[in-house]
Amino acid sequence: MKNTIAFTMLFLFGSVSLLSAKQCEFQLTAAKPVLLAGKKQTVGLKVGVKGFELKSEKERSPLNVAIVIDRSGSMSGAKMERAKEAAIQALQCLDSRDIVSLVTFDDSVNVVVPATKLTDRSKVEQAIKSIKAGGSTALYDGIKKGGEEVKKFLEKEYVNRIVLLSDGQANVGPSSSEEIAKLGKAIAGRGITVSTFGLGDGYNEDLMAKLALASDGNHKFIEGADKLADIFQKEFNSALSVVAQDVACTVTLPDNVRPVRALNMTENVDIKGQTVTFGWNQLYSRHERFVMLEVEVPATEDGKKIELAKAALKYLNMETKDMDHLSSKADVRFSDSESQVKESVNKPVMEDYVELLANAETERAIKLRDSGDVSGAQKIFMSNSSMLRGYAKDLGGSLRLNQSAGDNDLYHRQVDSPSWSSDRKMLRERQNSAHTQQLF
Repeated sequence: MKNTIAFTMLFLFGSVSLLSAKQCEFQLTAAKPVLLAGKKQTVGLKVGVKGFELKSEKERSPLNVAIVIDRSGSMSGAKMERAKEAAIQALQCLDSRDIVSLVTFDDSVNVVVPATKLTDRSKVEQAIKSIKAGGSTALYDGIKKGGEEVKKFLEKEYVNRIVLLSDGQANVGPSSSEEIAKLGKAIAGRGITVSTFGLGDGYNEDLMAKLALASDGNHKFIEGADKLADIFQKEFNSALSVVAQDVACTVTLPDNVRPVRALNMTENVDIKGQTVTFGWNQLYSRHERFVMLEVEVPATEDGKKIELAKAALKYLNMETKDMDHLSSKADVRFSDSESQVKESVNKPVMEDYVELLANAETERAIKLRDSGDVSGAQKIFMSNSSMLRGYAKDLGGSLRLNQSAGDNDLYHRQVDSPSWSSDRKMLRERQNSAHTQQLF
């Protein structure tokens, strides 16, 4: 299908040679590059960046990671044993280039292993094995102390990360989602990402999800402790594939195009007038991240073309340790022909756009269910299913949107079931993934 968007990419290489430098790919893409003439309308605009390929383990950046483990009483037994095994196994993919710290928390916080280069692996493993469960859950202080350990070696050549595992409610110290998210933003401001893993049905998924989202980290709901080793391995592998950090994007719209809203990363996107700014802490090898904007365009006559937006991107290239600068722009044109409009649709971008529309409605459904309005939540899931199937049909039978419709059918049935606690946690995980395009 022919894509009629006009886009331009500008690469500024600085002192790095054109032949040797690797750079990320950056592009603005409209879901509908051809719009129906003569009417004001909104269109989805995808602002996407894809990390360059990291071809070998030797090319990776060193990791500066704090492993923060809940050792409260509810973690006793198999949970704690599996957690220790998972942490020890994850260390196997690290070497003497990497910096590791280990923090545990119950009523109080304990730095089991201060931040240090992983030159004595057996000593760190023995420290992990010594962890015992007992007490309450001082989650806020545990995260804060993990951040302090990472800050000891806070250098641009490192990938800086906190990996948090908890199975319970924060019941010692600050405990609201807002307070924890504020801490996450402060940590993210130093270039540190927090990934959160909730184990079992007892943890606060809103708190853990908001912490991850505020700091640009991953969030996973882990139903059983037997899954911990696999999740930890994936988390560490993703951290070792980072190719860019300190990513900042500015999107500028012309005076006649109005930014309506961001459909994802909503808490981290700033819209002021005709300018939209956002960013990410990290980009991964061969992995795309994006923000989906909804913009309003004026009624325009047949045959005309207008600029939809232009954007500038900058990031720290982890291979060259230089700041790279990229730019891109997108145009749309107008036609009286409905068939031309339909044929021009960019299917993958439209699928992203529609799924994020449904995701925003899912947030409303969760709030209604939390307030006790089960039927209201069910109506939203039914409406989502209908919308998704309608767009799937328009796109020639989109398997992806039909699958999403099926998921909403399932949510409709389960919203009033005894398993809602687990289902809600799964929904929160999926919402975070939609917001941040996490790797796993």
